[in-house]
Amino acid sequence: MKFTQALTTFSLLMSLATTAAAQNSAKEGLEKIKGNLNNSKANLQEYEKNLKTVDSNLAEVGKAKAQVESQQKQVLQQAEENNQAISRVNGQEKEIQALIADEQNKMNQENQKIQELEAMIAKIKENQKKRELNISDYQLQLNQLVEEKKIWSSRQSTLKEQNEQVNQKLRSLASEENEWKAKQRGYQGEVKRWGKEVERQQKISDSYNSLAEVK
Repeated sequence: MKFTQALTTFSLLMSLATTAAAQNSAKEGLEKIKGNLNNSKANLQEYEKNLKTVDSNLAEVGKAKAQVESQQKQVLQQAEENNQAISRVNGQEKEIQALIADEQNKMNQENQKIQELEAMIAKIKENQKKRELNISDYQLQLNQLVEEKKIWSSRQSTLKEQNEQVNQKLRSLASEENEWKAKQRGYQGEVKRWGKEVERQQKISDSYNSLAEVK
């Protein structure tokens, strides 16, 4: 009889100890879940903040890229105008050189006529004076075109250098844009992952809260 009472008492104590241990374990599990939930929310906020920074940087890179592309368009247009100007000057130069050669040939012919036709010497000399003036005028124009050609040629080199600088900027911006896009994809993945983790932790927390309310 005494043995039976002792066994009953022992069983009762073990049951109470098991119940207390289970309550403590549930409380610790709930605290851990709450901690995980808070950590997940903190990570989500941090990655959302990083994503906003990346999006802002991508927008700035896009603006800079658009400006550089506009500069490139202007440089290419100016380069085309410069090439057209050089072609025009070259054409005028050839025309004037042909005029000078023609005048020189005529003057040579007139020199021969002076020897052959004494009667036409006065008139021919007058023509020579006019043609000399023409040659002088053409030569002056030619010198001016040569100087103008030098200016256009110098400007062409400058435009070529500017175009190379613009291309370098575009390459640099394209590389920077790719880097930011890669970071964007990474942060988007983290946001998605931690968003799911928050949902999972929230469900676990809600389940434990429901169990705690039932008890």
